[in-house]
Amino acid sequence: MLKGSRLRLFGIPLFLLFLLLLSACGNQGTSSSSGSSGSSQPIRVAMVTSGPVNDHSWNEDALKGVQLIKEQLGWSFAYSENVSQAEQANVLRQYARQGYNLIFAHGFEYADSVKAVAPEFPNTHFVIINGQGSLANLSGTEFRYGELGYFTGMAAGLVTKNNKIGIVAAVDAPQVTADIDTFKKGVAAVNPQASVSVAFVGSYDDVVKGQQVTQAQLDRGVDVLTIMGNAFDGPAIKLAQQKGVKVIAGWSTDAYSLAPNTIVTSGVQEVPGLYLQIAKLFKEGQLKGNTTYQFGFKEQVQHLGQWGDWVPQDVRTRVEAAVQQYLAGKLNIGLPASA
Repeated sequence: MLKGSRLRLFGIPLFLLFLLLLSACGNQGTSSSSGSSGSSQPIRVAMVTSGPVNDHSWNEDALKGVQLIKEQLGWSFAYSENVSQAEQANVLRQYARQGYNLIFAHGFEYADSVKAVAPEFPNTHFVIINGQGSLANLSGTEFRYGELGYFTGMAAGLVTKNNKIGIVAAVDAPQVTADIDTFKKGVAAVNPQASVSVAFVGSYDDVVKGQQVTQAQLDRGVDVLTIMGNAFDGPAIKLAQQKGVKVIAGWSTDAYSLAPNTIVTSGVQEVPGLYLQIAKLFKEGQLKGNTTYQFGFKEQVQHLGQWGDWVPQDVRTRVEAAVQQYLAGKLNIGLPASA
């Protein structure tokens, strides 16, 4: 395996793995550019992430996604974690050469590398999570950016005591700022007096920098902090907990179990369910290239997590009622034009 990343394979006998490695110079994919599995041969799935799959967040959910595919569809899978930007294209290319039919690039940071590699393997179907499907054998998926921001913003505005709310976000990118913008709108809708300060870590997985940025927000005197990262989420939540600051966690796993008396709620993205939906489309020959699939509250892929034990019932009721109004088309939450 390439330096700096780790390869894991599941459901593949050793003798078959040996044959796959011998055939690495040729494309063994069986999918077509339309997304059909196109063969009676067993379908194999690969997934690559930029961070560790034990982060209790975004990257771990990707692993759960391919595990769910294996559980529900019986397909074997492999994955590589901690793949650096310099390694991305080589790792994707390696899986395609080994004949993996469906390859997930987990994150918008793979946009350039997957666009470079996909044309080399027209019989392999690539999927980028949080990115655009722009080639015949490349599909994109996006969460409906802004949904989680608005409703978690409402929650923050309703529970703050001093009207000082902070956000610690990973990177200044459209996929992130869309939710920051609607978060501010959600706060303003219920508490116009509250202010929201935003700080970026510059990375999803830099735990040390994440704690530094979190501490800076705490030093500003915020009493509600929204944390939008990956690997630094858990340590940042603990730091806020030590200071008695309430936390909204996002955007991936429900963080309730980490701190039931600190968490307000979480912005949950059901990444495993998204993976399974994409895999089912592929199985049915319905996964289209040059297409970006959107997932949100309507598709039950995004939702609010479990409320913290301490959150008043009237807060829960008001936010949940707003969600239902939105789903019924009766509430405009100011989503970006692409959502």
